[in-house]
Amino acid sequence: MRSLYQIAGTLIFVMAIGVPVAGAQQEPQPQQPEEPQQQGAQQPIPAYKSPLASQADNGESMSEPVQLGPDNRPLTGIQELSLGVPLDRHSYWQPHAEIDFTGDSESPQSGGTGGWTTWTTVVGGVDLHRFSGQSELTFEYLGGGVFSNDGSAGNGILQDANFDVAFSFRRWTLTLIDELRYTPELAFGNVGFGGISSSLPVQTSLPFGDTQTILSALGQRLSNATGAQADLRLTRKSSLTFSGGYSELYFFDQDLLNSTAIYVQGGYNHQLGRTDTLGVSYVYNGIRYSNFSQSIDTHSGLLSYGRRITGRLAFQIAAGPQFAHFATGLSCITGVGGSPCGSSSQLLWSLNTSLNYQLQKTDVSASYAHGVVGGSGILAGAIGDSLLGTVSRQLSRTFNGDVELGYSRNKGLAVAITNVPTLNGTFDYWSVGANLTHPWGRTLQFVLGYQFQYQNSNDSFCTGSQCGSSFTRNLISIGLGWRARPKAF
Repeated sequence: MRSLYQIAGTLIFVMAIGVPVAGAQQEPQPQQPEEPQQQGAQQPIPAYKSPLASQADNGESMSEPVQLGPDNRPLTGIQELSLGVPLDRHSYWQPHAEIDFTGDSESPQSGGTGGWTTWTTVVGGVDLHRFSGQSELTFEYLGGGVFSNDGSAGNGILQDANFDVAFSFRRWTLTLIDELRYTPELAFGNVGFGGISSSLPVQTSLPFGDTQTILSALGQRLSNATGAQADLRLTRKSSLTFSGGYSELYFFDQDLLNSTAIYVQGGYNHQLGRTDTLGVSYVYNGIRYSNFSQSIDTHSGLLSYGRRITGRLAFQIAAGPQFAHFATGLSCITGVGGSPCGSSSQLLWSLNTSLNYQLQKTDVSASYAHGVVGGSGILAGAIGDSLLGTVSRQLSRTFNGDVELGYSRNKGLAVAITNVPTLNGTFDYWSVGANLTHPWGRTLQFVLGYQFQYQNSNDSFCTGSQCGSSFTRNLISIGLGWRARPKAF
């Protein structure tokens, strides 16, 4: 199985190199330098562009294509490379809301008798973009609730918020980011919350923090990651990047492992040409658990490569050795105090890669990661693999569809502790889904979705009232989303 993960990372790399070659005849010509915009100049506010929204010019689309400029993010930073940044720099805000009805074949609720459950989800929020001089601020918020229609499962609260602000100076760029999520279950591999195929997700992208890739019983949990990054331009083609962050995962309704993590990274970036970048970086990640005396420290040396074609392709890969030290501060004799009796060090490998590719009617995105992770509250640390992929396509003038795949594998760290069970189980989790959207006018959108979830393990686990070595779930949802036209301020 291990070779499967290596092949997956290699496949994404080959796709990224092959894609530009296949479309070389359509590669855009080098762009001329843009003239600086005059302050106060009146230009149209960019319309909202959903990944699933139609691009057909038929008067029924919720969006219009957004013109993009080059993405200048550092390769060794904490943000993934993007297809580009909007050229329009107007301050605006957009309110939005959605209601979804979901049929759930096997809800992972705490208690209950299992079987089909129906849910109603009501969410609303706002997106805000503020440009002022040399600063840029983005704030995305989505909140609401999930309600069981038949009383066989409890209700849940949904709160998502992303905050991103960047300050540009002559040679420095300072970026501050915070990503908060408060949900009743994990959302790995899903467009919305859990199995809800919402068209209004608030995405997370920071490379640290526990991504919750093991399915557990329904219960409120809080995950938050805060990061800061400074990029210093040394020359026109090279820069230094320093970043750090803090994250936490806390479970309110379940007796699972709460964790915190500290992340530090320093890197050097060098532009090889108009599209290619190389980087080298050092990464430290320290994970601690508030209700289990386990500590994990990893040190990674990464070599990175990135390729960017504005509006067409964004690809990056970072790989290298990872030295990991695991220690448990429990006494071998009394269980209280004393020096660590369970500790080990391992030389592992770390890999992170992502691909975004956009055609006229099709968007492709994929990512793969391997390395030491927090364990999603189930394991006291794990060797984790995660693979995510999405293909979105305009099917007709008014219909759009996407297919999503998510896979994760968590192998627990076997740290020997006398008289304490070793948490070294292996969990495999699959998520496969499809969504169909149809815009009604410029503000409404109909959403139809299906998702299949499957998890198995070499040890027994429980999801609510169901316990065993595997778990299967089907979700069917239908919803109506609304997003207002942008409002200037």
